[in-house]
Amino acid sequence: MTAPAQAQTAPAALTWSSCSTTVKDWSKYHGDETRLECSPLSVPLDYSKPDGRKIQLAVSRLKATDPAQRKGVLMVNSGGPGLSSLDAPLSYADTGLGALNTDHDFVGFDPRGTGYGDTVICDPADPTSPPPTATAKEKAKFGFDRETAYNKRCLAMDPAFTQQLTTANVARDMDSLRAAMGEQKIDFYGASWGTGLGANYRSLFDSHVAGMWLESVMPPTMDLESMDDAVEAVGQKSFDGLTAWLAQRDFDFHFGTTAAAVAKALYDLRDQLTRNPRVTGSGASQVVVDGSTVSNYFGGGAGNWATAGRELANIRDGGAPAGASPATAHSSVFGFDQDFPGANQLQLRAVMCNDGTGGRDFDKMWADTQDRARKYPATGGHSVNDNQCGSWPAAQPWQLKKGTSPLAMSGHTDEDTTPYAWAVAMHAQIGGTLITVHDARHGSIKDRPCVSMVVDFLRAGVAPSGSC
Repeated sequence: MTAPAQAQTAPAALTWSSCSTTVKDWSKYHGDETRLECSPLSVPLDYSKPDGRKIQLAVSRLKATDPAQRKGVLMVNSGGPGLSSLDAPLSYADTGLGALNTDHDFVGFDPRGTGYGDTVICDPADPTSPPPTATAKEKAKFGFDRETAYNKRCLAMDPAFTQQLTTANVARDMDSLRAAMGEQKIDFYGASWGTGLGANYRSLFDSHVAGMWLESVMPPTMDLESMDDAVEAVGQKSFDGLTAWLAQRDFDFHFGTTAAAVAKALYDLRDQLTRNPRVTGSGASQVVVDGSTVSNYFGGGAGNWATAGRELANIRDGGAPAGASPATAHSSVFGFDQDFPGANQLQLRAVMCNDGTGGRDFDKMWADTQDRARKYPATGGHSVNDNQCGSWPAAQPWQLKKGTSPLAMSGHTDEDTTPYAWAVAMHAQIGGTLITVHDARHGSIKDRPCVSMVVDFLRAGVAPSGSC
């Protein structure tokens, strides 16, 4: 059943108190910061059943510093899924966006299933590895089956809850929060996955948007294979730039004096360590240096090339990358009186698979991976979106549409977290104004001088133009 757009008929009550006295160990992470207020918020688990089961969310507010000039509320989300945004108002207040806090309350919240709100904690997938003699396909199948087993185990813990972890429902939660605050309209700033959240909110509640800025933009459709393809295409472009850059600095890195020679040397290094991984350290500090270790440095923008060159030379000469360490797992808890919650792996998985098409069939996933490996020899076949939804129920794809409320978005030409092509596609799908940022940094506009465009747009409706 499709849930109604209207969040709820009777706004829930908010009980604000200082986060510093409400949230356990607040000072450990935020020192003597006392400005942020926190409150629980009750919302329906399933908006098609508004009188049914309720869940609790954690929300926050940083009041406008000049109450006499207050214009309204700016809701913020810094990305995810799986991540808390409870302290996002403080984080954004310390950037160029902080100018808006003079006349806007900054409001954050933990998306359902994350942070201090109601959530389900499911331990990470079994970290075991396939046999060293396994073929590439057998290793991929091992990983796919491991993720499928995780999905089955975690879905069974509370299927009603987990299947309601969608971006559209988080958008409905936002509107519940708007109503609880007594606001007719809100401004919104979202980055990364927060742009998908904003796009869903505007598609559902266009009349409740005063202004919206989306930064480092998600694609309008969560097609997991095409998302991997876009990320790897950007990575291949960066690799081509890296090889040219290293060739000009052969006196430092010694990979070759032409881009082609550098590329061959790096491919050979990757292939050699794929066939014969190198193990350093022992016990809990043991580190495996393999082909994936090498290819991890193939992508990234120009700002990463110096580090990539040093680490690749270090690996070639027998070392391990600086900071390399075994992966560790962290679990999350919930409630203001509990320890600080980290990222929630199940919420991330649930949102990606509830919203995203693909990732459910190994044979198709493997064929897609091989296609990308041929198209992008440096970076193809390494992304993970398309292997994580085995056994998951059918997706509920986003239903995005154009609106009439003020909308602007910014995409970054060379970043590979949310490729620029996604911003172009989102702009075509939902309209608004697209600003091009010429860098490879994810979510960087808040730290650049052109953040003034965001401030002027959200404060006074000044239409942005040009590039950054």
